[in-house]
Amino acid sequence: MNSSLVQLNKKGFWIERNPPKDSLHKAAKLFDEIEGKTIIEIGTGIQGEMSGNSVLVWAKETNAQKIVCLDLEQKHIDEVAKACKDFSAVETRLEDGLRFLKKFRGKIDLLYLDFWVPDKEGDVEGTARAKSYLKAFNNAIKKMSSNSIILIDDTDHIDPWKQTLIVPEARKYGYEVLWVGRQTCLYRNA
Repeated sequence: MNSSLVQLNKKGFWIERNPPKDSLHKAAKLFDEIEGKTIIEIGTGIQGEMSGNSVLVWAKETNAQKIVCLDLEQKHIDEVAKACKDFSAVETRLEDGLRFLKKFRGKIDLLYLDFWVPDKEGDVEGTARAKSYLKAFNNAIKKMSSNSIILIDDTDHIDPWKQTLIVPEARKYGYEVLWVGRQTCLYRNA
């Protein structure tokens, strides 16, 4: 796809889209610029170029001391564990990311959100994701470092979607939107 425009089908999903690699590399560079130490990735896996394989970008291109990768599917956890066996900073957990954020002790420098939540019957497509991503933000906000990044994957979709509720809420806490498209990056420099 040569254009920055995303064509959508009748349900609001992209027909064709660009891979997230540029966004992931920019976020990795920014993470090192703020001297980040901890990355929390909710919704993980090794799924190819079109998905970006974010954990490999974090492991190879950042100075992260701790990269926690969470997913509810064992196959994704196994993929990441195998692909990252040589990276001591990567920790995999078969665990609900929302619960993990609630109980996590420590500071988060980069929160990467790429998880899936099915909608309830009768809801507008994407409503459950919008609400769950806001919940993730609310569970994490007190743990986010003063200089921190929130990167949301798959934001090239019509509202309501992953970014719909989290972006305006994060802006109330001093986050600014650095870029939007395939991914949305929020950054706070407090």
